[in-house]
Amino acid sequence: GINAEYGEPNTVCPSDLKVQVSNGAQPQKTKAQLKAERREKQEAQRAAKAKLKEAQAAGGGGGGNKKKQQPKQEQNKPAIKQSNKSEKKDVQKQPEHKQLKKLEDQIKSTDIKDGIFSHLKQYDRNSPPTSTLSFSSSPVHPAFVKLGLQMAREIIVGSNGRCAALICAVKIFIQQYKCPKSKEIRQHLNIALKPCFNYLSQCRLFSVSMENFIKFIKHTISKVSPDISLEEARKELLSECDRYFEESIYLAAQAITNTTVNRINDGDTILIYGRSQLILRILLTAAEEGRKFRVMVVDSRPDLRGVNACERLTEAGIPCSYIYINSTTYVMKGQITKVLLSADALLANGYVLGPVGTAMVALIAHKYNKPVIVCCETYKFSERVQTDSILFNELADPKDMLRTKTGTGSPLADQEHSVNLVNLVYDATPPTLVSIVITEIAELPCSSAPVILRRDTKRC
Repeated sequence: GINAEYGEPNTVCPSDLKVQVSNGAQPQKTKAQLKAERREKQEAQRAAKAKLKEAQAAGGGGGGNKKKQQPKQEQNKPAIKQSNKSEKKDVQKQPEHKQLKKLEDQIKSTDIKDGIFSHLKQYDRNSPPTSTLSFSSSPVHPAFVKLGLQMAREIIVGSNGRCAALICAVKIFIQQYKCPKSKEIRQHLNIALKPCFNYLSQCRLFSVSMENFIKFIKHTISKVSPDISLEEARKELLSECDRYFEESIYLAAQAITNTTVNRINDGDTILIYGRSQLILRILLTAAEEGRKFRVMVVDSRPDLRGVNACERLTEAGIPCSYIYINSTTYVMKGQITKVLLSADALLANGYVLGPVGTAMVALIAHKYNKPVIVCCETYKFSERVQTDSILFNELADPKDMLRTKTGTGSPLADQEHSVNLVNLVYDATPPTLVSIVITEIAELPCSSAPVILRRDTKRC
């Protein structure tokens, strides 16, 4: 284009014009000459930097001499300005260095390369849950510290087991709780419990059963009268915790067991998936009543919890078969009469949240027109809405997928760094694949979940 100011083709950039003005009557340089000069300067700077690095690696003699020579060369400059300059340089360099370190740590901790599961909390075995605690002045009670470590190491598993352990930890906290004289119990106790719950959620994500109990105990604490003494408030809260455990977990499991046992007939072949304490209780109770049936235990890696379920059932004299989940289609065709599954939660839109693999078993059973019976307590009902296993889930240790029960190496062990391992904990089963849900209240379809949620909301 034409430069309107100079009236000639715009072949000289503004920086070149500045060079020409400063040099006075010197002849104009071409672009090639300017580029050559820049390259020479850059190469000279690189060579100087390389020499400095070599001198520092050899012992820092060259760097030290330069530092000593600087005050002689800059005697006229005040010392205060030099110190200010050095401080500014350090302040400018430190944030960049820290930012780079943070980025590297984030990249190392985020093993999931795919963006699909990047929103989920990444599993990190290298940082223990207690690394952020200062035990001398920590607001977290030792009972919660112990529970957090047990959940993180999967010593306590299962939605019922984790909720029961949480109830015990809250009871211990309330028994040892002391309220300041200037505070109200209902306000201060909720504040005191908050860091304990936050610590537990850092160790492992709450199950729906734990979330519902936390809502219940907070609501119960908020209703404590300010006129009663600490001892009376403590007795009231402890009795409410005991009542919640008895009604929501113990008696609910007993009612579900009695209802489900009546659906088991002589000659049935029942398929179960993994290990569930409630399902085992149902089958053991049916065997004690003299019902004759067989059990097909379906299991999947990496946990292989169905092995323990098979051992428990065979010890009680119940005929069992053990298969992996990839053989489910073969046995479902003619042998199975009904499928018994457990649930970690029943969502408001009717989806069943269970151990990963539950949806596959339900889908195969639905394909061959086998009844799928889900056993779930009403305190596991959630107002959450979910239609897939990606929006809300939990990630377990991906290295568990490289281990086997027999101790032999996995074929993926050699490709650990090139293969992206994702170890999901839950999956969501659509309501169309579930025949009926047995609760302690009644036998319900999945679509009746909002009715139970409205009932529980009115009771609160």
